[in-house]
Amino acid sequence: MNPKFESNQSNNGIKQKIVNYIKIHPGASFKTIQVIFDINDSTLRYYLRDLEKKEKIKSDPNKRIYYPIGRKKERNLTENQKKLIFNIMNHPGITQKELVNKTKINRITIRNNISELVEKQLLTLTKDGKETHHFYIYPDELEKQETLKVITKFLLDKIDEETYWELREKIIKEH
Repeated sequence: MNPKFESNQSNNGIKQKIVNYIKIHPGASFKTIQVIFDINDSTLRYYLRDLEKKEKIKSDPNKRIYYPIGRKKERNLTENQKKLIFNIMNHPGITQKELVNKTKINRITIRNNISELVEKQLLTLTKDGKETHHFYIYPDELEKQETLKVITKFLLDKIDEETYWELREKIIKEH
């Protein structure tokens, strides 16, 4: 096989992975994409420019963040899901009972929609006794969580688990 052809196939595979990542994580930063795919600056800039020319992604050049094209930020939400997101964004930590009162959507419909929104990584839930509190996950927060997962995996591959937990505790105490 032609080495140039193989290289193009490999580059196209990486580019498709980048597009898929951006679809799952709209608002992903240049630095996060670089860390996740372990690509140098100039190569990643080339890939991202090419993907923009092919209208696969779009960027906010001032912030160096990237979004998918053809996929709304709301990720194809139903009207009920949009109502829930709106209320959760405006009332962080709102409970299911409070959502029923504010949205006039029944409890079962809310529960089903909340499950879908959690699965799409748009919401996170915390338990406090019997009450569950709902929070919207902003794209930059999700990106931070994903970056931390990558860093954690990297560190655990390089150091033993005990050292990892010691470093983590030290960082938490310092901040």
